[in-house]
Amino acid sequence: MEVVDYDLGPERREVVPDLRVLVVEPGPRSDSWAYVTAGCWAAMEKHSDGLEFVMTAHVRDRRFIELMAMIAYYHCGGHQLDLGHSMPIGEPWVPGSPCDHLLISLTYLHGPDLEHCPLPGGAPAFCGHCQ
Repeated sequence: MEVVDYDLGPERREVVPDLRVLVVEPGPRSDSWAYVTAGCWAAMEKHSDGLEFVMTAHVRDRRFIELMAMIAYYHCGGHQLDLGHSMPIGEPWVPGSPCDHLLISLTYLHGPDLEHCPLPGGAPAFCGHCQ
């Protein structure tokens, strides 16, 4: 696993000040790369609930790290996402694709153990999955 400290830039840094994207290589449980936000929950904590986001892809690509940063900024910057929401990204998510939105859904590929993550002190966090 690689931890990427993602700097959103000077005007956006305050929205998600400690944003990191975890890049997890394929392993025994999945043949896909996983990209996971870390920092959304802390930026948006309300009533001990919060979201982090997971995206899977069959390749390791900087583009997916950038998309995760876009999701974090969009979510924490005033467009609070939840299950069933979509997020416009303004361009195809990968070259040649007609898809220019991301969908927030459950973590189907990773199962329910990732959906509710117990944290120290008993506060649960819900992890959204972007497809």
